[in-house]
Amino acid sequence: MSTPTSTLATFFKGSDTQFGIFYPTDYLVAIFPDIAIARRAEHALGFGGFLDDDVITVPGEEVVRFAEEHLQNSSLWGMLMQQLSRMFATEEIYADFDLKLAREGAAFLAVLCPTEKRKDEAWEIIEPFGPTKARHYALGSIEHFRGEL
Repeated sequence: MSTPTSTLATFFKGSDTQFGIFYPTDYLVAIFPDIAIARRAEHALGFGGFLDDDVITVPGEEVVRFAEEHLQNSSLWGMLMQQLSRMFATEEIYADFDLKLAREGAAFLAVLCPTEKRKDEAWEIIEPFGPTKARHYALGSIEHFRGEL
């Protein structure tokens, strides 16, 4: 019997990995202490003109489930790249800490921001809600808004 696909796998369309590491290119991801605050930020994004299909808010349990699915589907090459990423303190380190927060009850919001303008608009809406962490994934770089430098 196969495991049902997580909401996040459907939202990210299962294609957002680089070298076996989850990397949601063109998304701003914000982490909040609880789901209620994250949902308020999601609602505000809707008022700001962001489409429902481009925004998702999930509780930490969903992030844990997504990570477990991703691990089950990782190839040997992908697992090697994840370990190398940890050694160089890059994307996999963020994923490890995000997973820790998810297990502790944090909520996650992701919004598609394919342009610099959309990214700036999204952050302007999200920032007043006080995410504990926020970053935007671009092709080849991660911009940190809050939580890591």
